[in-house]
Amino acid sequence: MWKHLRNHFVTGLVALAPFFLTLFFVNYLIHLADHFVVNPLFQILPFDFDAVFKIILTKLVIFAVVAIFVALIGWTAEKFIFKRLFAAWEGFLDTIPFFNRIYSSIKEVAQAFFGDKSGVFKRVVYVEYPRKGVYALGFVTQEKPWEIHEITGKEIVNIFLPNPPNPATGYFVFVPKEEVIESNMTVEEGIRLVISAGAAVPLNHHKK
Repeated sequence: MWKHLRNHFVTGLVALAPFFLTLFFVNYLIHLADHFVVNPLFQILPFDFDAVFKIILTKLVIFAVVAIFVALIGWTAEKFIFKRLFAAWEGFLDTIPFFNRIYSSIKEVAQAFFGDKSGVFKRVVYVEYPRKGVYALGFVTQEKPWEIHEITGKEIVNIFLPNPPNPATGYFVFVPKEEVIESNMTVEEGIRLVISAGAAVPLNHHKK
C-alpha cells in the first residue's frame, strides 16, 4: 500500500510541478518588477497619474518587464557559455535523490511543449483506443527499432496518449505502424486540443 501511495504521490508532483513552478517564478518576477522598476519609475516621472490609469500602466509595465526578462533568459540560454553553466547545474540536480526524477520529468514535459523538432513529441497521430471503432489522439515519441520490434516482428511506433485536460499525464502504448493514422495538426495544435478536451479544434482543420 505504501509503495502505491508513494508512486501516486510522485506522479502527482510530476503533473503539478510544471504549473506551480512556473506560477511561482512568474509571481516572483512580478514582485521584482514592481519593486525595482515600476515604483522608481513613478517616483521620477514629473507628473501625477489618475488612479485607474496608474493601475493599468503598472500592469502593462510589469508585463513588458517580465516578458523581456524571460525572452532574455531564452536568448542567453542559446549561447555557449550559458549552456555550459546550465549543463553543470543540471548535472548537480541529477545528483539529488528523488528530486532528480521529478526534475527530469518536468524537463521532458517542457521539451515536449516548448521544444523544437528535438522535443519529446514528434507529431500528432490517431489510434484506435481503447477499442476498435473508437479513436484517440496521440503524440509519437519514438520510431527507432529496438526490442519491441524484434519481439513482434513489426514496425512499432511509440505513442503517448494524453489525458485531457492535462497533457502531461496519460498512457504510453506500442502501436504497429500500419495501424497509426497520421494527422495534419502540429504538436502545438494537438496540445491545445487536449487541454480544451476537444473543444479547440484548429480552424484550418474544420470541414465545410
